[in-house]
Amino acid sequence: METTITAKLRIISLILLLLLILPAAARASSKPRLIFQKTFGVHPAILKYSEYAYDENIVSVIHSAPRFFNYAVAFANPPKSVSRFHQDNKNALLTLNGGYWDEHYRPTDLCVVAGKVIKSVNTRNSHFGLFAVRRNGELVIEDLKNKFLSKADVSEFLYALKSGPHLIRKGAPVAYKSSRSHARTVVGKNVQNDVLFVITKSGMMSYAEMSNFLLDSGLGITDAFNLDGGSSTGFALGRGTGGISRDSVNIANAIQVMFRMQK
Repeated sequence: METTITAKLRIISLILLLLLILPAAARASSKPRLIFQKTFGVHPAILKYSEYAYDENIVSVIHSAPRFFNYAVAFANPPKSVSRFHQDNKNALLTLNGGYWDEHYRPTDLCVVAGKVIKSVNTRNSHFGLFAVRRNGELVIEDLKNKFLSKADVSEFLYALKSGPHLIRKGAPVAYKSSRSHARTVVGKNVQNDVLFVITKSGMMSYAEMSNFLLDSGLGITDAFNLDGGSSTGFALGRGTGGISRDSVNIANAIQVMFRMQK
């Protein structure tokens, strides 16, 4: 009798253990699932917008080919929301939140707007992601981990911001101990050197979860780093009723994408 009861208890314990393990395993093995796509612009000068379901999150991916677009950094103090940045620049097809700023809405690292240095390089900052536009119009997305930016380098930028941390370096994930989850905004480039902006449209993700998404989504991303996140996360794409957006709190800087006039 005791043997039968013991056996039943073992079976029940095993079932309970499986019920706990299986959902966690399913979450760990989940893959991004494409649920929506839309293009903005006129082919071939288009911004390709995609939404993915990933665990309990909706992740927006905006893909652009630099040869068709101009990129800029905007700054405002007093600050304003992403939607206001977008409304104030009628030429912007896309606006999204930029880098970090302090309690006085001053950028905490490099910020260059229309050739004016709003904030010089912060050498004490361990963020090494550079998003910049040279005076000749060349877009630069670079990892500065092993490179120092001189004043001469900065003087060549028409627009620039420095942010981080990196999530993907040379196609490999960067490991972090932190498991805190927040809304995320990420900028990266793929093997074709196209630019991708990745934003958690709804939900929150840890660094590891976002890294996994970037790799598991098959986007071919080789390098990617964080912009500001949390309540600063926001984007506005398109105009009018056909636009797609997630608004932010008031922020100090933003990245904007405009059509490039073809000669």
